[in-house]
Amino acid sequence: MTKKTTLIGLAVLLASTAAAQDRATQMETFLGYTFTRFNSATQIPAFSANGGSAQFVYNFNNWLGGVADVGAVHNGDIHNVHLDSTFTNFLLGPRLAMHKWSRFTPYFQTLFGGVYATTSTAVDTTVVTPGGIVIPTGSFLRATHSDTAFGMTVGGGLDIKMSKHVSFRPIQLEYFLTRLRNPVTDHENNQNNIRYSAGVNFTFGEER
Repeated sequence: MTKKTTLIGLAVLLASTAAAQDRATQMETFLGYTFTRFNSATQIPAFSANGGSAQFVYNFNNWLGGVADVGAVHNGDIHNVHLDSTFTNFLLGPRLAMHKWSRFTPYFQTLFGGVYATTSTAVDTTVVTPGGIVIPTGSFLRATHSDTAFGMTVGGGLDIKMSKHVSFRPIQLEYFLTRLRNPVTDHENNQNNIRYSAGVNFTFGEER
């Protein structure tokens, strides 16, 4: 009788534990704030940029999903040099998530793709056009430079469930590698950056 009672108790405990576990839904979308610390690996010192990002996730099962990540960050004043710079990323890759707890879902992901960088600065000079028109000093002229290069991230984050279909993401922290060209030498450099994101994650679709 004691053995039977113990077995029944274990069965009830396992059932309640399984019931408390979260299940992945078919799809997820994320919208949030992004901060990136760029280490330029050039004559330009390290600098920070702020912006936003969005993700779409398709979950194949309860632990494996595919991620599409698009975002952009901006800095308008790098160490008192008025360089108006924007960096846009477009990344794809797998995500491993742990749906072990009812409210907390940690995950790890590796994404690959590209980054598009554009920088411009005001040119304060007097210009004489071929037609003889003089554009005086202080006119709004800008020198621009753009580059598209390889990019990848490795890292993870944590989602905290607020309701059935809404979670708060306090942290997503990643190593962010970019290979933008050195504007001085015109060769590719590896920039070893750090990317932080936080925001709201929405889930929808059937459970996996």
